[in-house]
This record gives sequence, structure tokens and C-alpha cells, in this order.
Amino acid sequence: HGGGRIINIGSLSAISPRPHSAPYTTSKFALAGLSQSLALDGRPYGISVGIIHPGNVESELLSKETIAERELEGFLQPQQVADCVVSMANMPASANVLEMTIMPTPQPLVGRG
Repeated sequence: HGGGRIINIGSLSAISPRPHSAPYTTSKFALAGLSQSLALDGRPYGISVGIIHPGNVESELLSKETIAERELEGFLQPQQVADCVVSMANMPASANVLEMTIMPTPQPLVGRG
């Protein structure tokens, strides 16, 4: 029988880091690599693994300074990220979303910095 699905939460920083974010970027890049390795290793057992890379997400964990710095980039609501998790979780066992990126429309990604 077996099978299952693992959904990890990464970050845009795994794709395009911000300045002065080496520890955070390293952890998210590592999670992206782990997700790909687990997707490969889990495949024979019917285990699919994917990662969601959210952009700015509104959170009480952010300082007022960070919110002010990123105001023009916009923020996602946590529920929008949760909706992505549900979408990936509801895929049939025969399908896997390896990576998903969700971000506020005005947030820069390519050429960020």
C-alpha cells in the first residue's frame, strides 16, 4: 500500500536571495534540495514531495521596519499560502507538484536587489 505526500514551505529566497540574508537563504536553499532528493527517493514508494516558495507573507513575526521596507512589494495573506498547500495536497496520487511559487504581483523576483 504505502504512499503519501510531503509539502515543504520554502521561500523566494531559495530562488533569488535578498542582500544580507545568507543564513535564511542557505536554510531555504537546503530545504529545496532536500525536497528534490526526497521526491526522487520517495518515488518508488509512492511518496510525492513538493515545495512551495512564498514571497512576502503578512505575519506578526515581521518587524515594523521590514514591513515598511517591503510595503511597495506587497504582502500575501497566510490563507493564500494555505490554499496552495491544500491545492498540492488534493492532487491525485499519480501527480506531483514539485515546486510552486506564489508571490504578491508587484514583488520583484528576477533581477531583485
